[in-house]
Amino acid sequence: MAKTSFATNDALTKKVWDENLFRDTVKMAYFTKFMGKNYTFLVHTKSELEKSKGDNVTFGIRMRLAGAGVTSGQTLEGNEEKLKTYNHSLSLERYRHATRDNGDLDRQRAMFEIDEEAEIALKEWGAEKIDTLCFDAINSAPTTIFYPVSGTFTKTGTVATATAAITATDKITPALITKSKIWALTGGNRANSTSGQTPLRPIMVNGKKYFVLLVHPDVMGDLKTDATFAQARREALERGKDNPIFSGSEAVWDGVIVHEHEEMPIATTWGAGGTVAGAKCVLMGAQSLVWAWGKKPKVVYEKFDYGEEHGFGWGMTAAVNKPKFNSKDYGSVALYVARTKVSDI
Repeated sequence: MAKTSFATNDALTKKVWDENLFRDTVKMAYFTKFMGKNYTFLVHTKSELEKSKGDNVTFGIRMRLAGAGVTSGQTLEGNEEKLKTYNHSLSLERYRHATRDNGDLDRQRAMFEIDEEAEIALKEWGAEKIDTLCFDAINSAPTTIFYPVSGTFTKTGTVATATAAITATDKITPALITKSKIWALTGGNRANSTSGQTPLRPIMVNGKKYFVLLVHPDVMGDLKTDATFAQARREALERGKDNPIFSGSEAVWDGVIVHEHEEMPIATTWGAGGTVAGAKCVLMGAQSLVWAWGKKPKVVYEKFDYGEEHGFGWGMTAAVNKPKFNSKDYGSVALYVARTKVSDI
């Protein structure tokens, strides 16, 4: 009887193994829930260069139509509106890491399987690397910053102005979230090229529009203890959301899904006297980030010194950054607030 089997080193077996590795790595990454292959996702991904040569990936960014259209008695022909689009490109980068043991005797001494733990550790490192790249990109040099000063909603494009003006009582509030969302939807004073910008596009979930707000756990703690938010949370908490974008979220306020993560930046030197504990938050809409794959995460097993030592190497080729239009962030705005100092006591 002829039996079909796959050897350990069979090409198809390896392909399946590599795909499972990629899925495990990406599954562990926090930003995975925000990723998707079209412009409606918070993180727009492309993978065309996995199958072709090159190190530069171009994303298309489309603006909303601004014309009024026509009404009865008017001809549509001749009144068409030109699509306003632009290209955003990014160059791929190579990221690698590795582990290597000290030989067969050390593997014999260990109370665990060093090879197995090395592979798991590299997967975890890879997931953290994906997240770090995304957090670094979304927090890099924001072009629009909102911050509260004695309850007043204020906007600036200068980090130094925002951080110096904040006092210890200028913490996050539901009102600040709502006002930031309104500005994001409208683009502010769009007629003024200095103060306005292209409106952020919300993502659609079950016919409703949502933005995502990323905050540090200290900021989330302040929001949970806000009296207005606490009452609304008791009386009208949104439940039953099965969309991945709600996975891990701590709250939903006025169409803004609030996520907390310890990699959001914090500071202790804000305020006029440089003594206020503060935190950077980011309100994200569609295409806040663009991510390009060149080669998906892969672990390679090697032997050294005639098989005495074992090593595992992890690598991926990818790139991520924030798209801009007219020198302003296209899909995100920043919120700078004071915080209760808990995590860094």
